[in-house]
Amino acid sequence: MGVATELGSFAFFVGVWVSMMAAMMLPGALPAVVRRVRADGRVRAVPLFAGSYLAVWALVGLVVYGLYRPHGSAAAGAFTVAAGLYELTPLKLDCRRRCSESVRSGFQFGLYCVGSSIGLMLMLIAVGMMSVTWMSVVAVLVVAQKVLPPRTSVDVPLALAIVTLGILILLAPGAAPGLRTM
Repeated sequence: MGVATELGSFAFFVGVWVSMMAAMMLPGALPAVVRRVRADGRVRAVPLFAGSYLAVWALVGLVVYGLYRPHGSAAAGAFTVAAGLYELTPLKLDCRRRCSESVRSGFQFGLYCVGSSIGLMLMLIAVGMMSVTWMSVVAVLVVAQKVLPPRTSVDVPLALAIVTLGILILLAPGAAPGLRTM
């Protein structure tokens, strides 16, 4: 379940990925769903909003499946450092802010949330996307970032912690719990 994890067949991966995205991403989408229902006044829009939101994440999964290759700890460390640096970019901050605003559709919300969460997802993919432990850590971070306003006093140390994790993986592959190399 570490960095050298095979993804399995396409059908298996899609089933696992969509289930994982529903478990990780829908809880953080609840405030947006509530805002959408209040704006429309229609509860019937919830399945369409949630479905189109998950469709965006399913498309991300297709890209991941197409590009993913089992990798060693050097690649995991480099991708984790990149994920931490992304957390500090204006694009990340803008997407995160838009995740907290009212949006017209689940698809639009999904695009903003991909932009907001892609660094954390990259880290998850790098360190072992089939690891329940890492999945749980990233899920907590994603939900927290969706429901809490951006704060430099929290966001910068988090980004630096991710970069530090990446450096630890690069320097001492055995130092990062839950990682296995090829």
